[in-house]
Amino acid sequence: MTDDQHDVPVPDESGADDLDDDAGIRRSRAEIDAMVERLWSAAQAHQGRLEAMHERVSRLEAREDGDTERLARWLAFPPPPAAEDPEHEGETPLFTIAHFVHYYNEVYTGRPGSRAHAIPDCWLDHPGLLAEIATLTYTWRAAHLGKHANPRDAQHWHDRWRPAFADRLATEWTHPHCLTDIHKPVGTSGLKDRYTIEQ
Repeated sequence: MTDDQHDVPVPDESGADDLDDDAGIRRSRAEIDAMVERLWSAAQAHQGRLEAMHERVSRLEAREDGDTERLARWLAFPPPPAAEDPEHEGETPLFTIAHFVHYYNEVYTGRPGSRAHAIPDCWLDHPGLLAEIATLTYTWRAAHLGKHANPRDAQHWHDRWRPAFADRLATEWTHPHCLTDIHKPVGTSGLKDRYTIEQ
């Protein structure tokens, strides 16, 4: 076979005024052009509506994502101030963590002799303690604030994260003097947290 045997004849429509559509109805070039124009106009109108809807949905999602003030129904006390709150914009996460430490000490300190100790004032001097308080703070916020907060996560925080933290607070991160009297260095020291370095 040669290339000439594979040529498919193409009809010459340059002079044709009428064309058949898929249903076999003959349409003039002018009718087809008018139909295409109407379809194009309709598509442009729909495109404008779609863009307006996307913009509106984006605004609603941004408003919901920024809604850190949405309190869970099971949260008994007002949440501590945080850098993520609009009125504290510009603060670092250390602001959030420090306020959470105060909140934790007000709410979660147990009876004398229990493992539910208050977080000592020297918490910034214990790098491991600061690292754990940071995650404890933000897991608490995720479980209690915003549109994704749910009671299952809140209960998990109280049942798992807080007690495990309380154990490590007393046994791993601090010296017993830190919990009862004044700071006494123990473990690693001299590390600067990134929040302080960035200021």
